[in-house]
Amino acid sequence: MSWQDAHRYNRALREIETELNWTEGTELVWRPEYREIFGSPERLLLALRSRLQTTLYAQLDDLAGPSGPAPEVMRTLAAAHPGVVRALALPGAIRWIDADPAALAVSAA
Repeated sequence: MSWQDAHRYNRALREIETELNWTEGTELVWRPEYREIFGSPERLLLALRSRLQTTLYAQLDDLAGPSGPAPEVMRTLAAAHPGVVRALALPGAIRWIDADPAALAVSAA
């Protein structure tokens, strides 16, 4: 993956995270450029899961005590990413809306 591809990939993930975390629903617009970046809705969900795990584990390293992180610490960290956690917990509930009105909506399930 080139630097430009990595930059585009990470920028898209940040935009998707922001959209999911700041909306009440579980609708995500599947844009044509996402196919070029992620390939499929399923691979996008895998990328979101990986990014969330990396983020949470990095934060846990700073907060964990000698016996590991307390469950409430993990819940607090996950609460900072409500839309992403909701999307990953209920992937079948996400309704993918294709940006091209002529195209059919695809289900993530």
